Amino acid sequence: MDILNISEHIRILEELLLHQDFSLSPESLEAMLAEDFREVSPDGAEIKREAVLRWLLNKSAAARWQFSDFKVHILAPGLAQATYHARQINPAKNSSRGAIHSSLWRQNESEKCWQLLFHQSTRVS
Repeated sequence: MDILNISEHIRILEELLLHQDFSLSPESLEAMLAEDFREVSPDGAEIKREAVLRWLLNKSAAARWQFSDFKVHILAPGLAQATYHARQINPAKNSSRGAIHSSLWRQNESEKCWQLLFHQSTRVS
């Protein structure tokens, strides 16, 4: 897969994580997050994989985010970093200017898929 295809694939995965209703297929969500996944919240706290899975499974199916400034950097074979700005637009949060996100995606060779390894967001003030 060339860099343009990897970039587009990672973008699709990022959007799926926020826009997909995983309540009907929680196993597909489980497959997207690496077993050793971790997240750092905007306030600097580490969030466990189970808590992120729970949030993604229980979020409103109508919730939508607007993505901009999406970039993918290949850090090593099978390791990519996505950075982007996301702002929740449904339900609209008028006081929020969104957040800058950084995600590390690792290619899982045994399952032939990309998995989210790490995520961090920083609120835009």
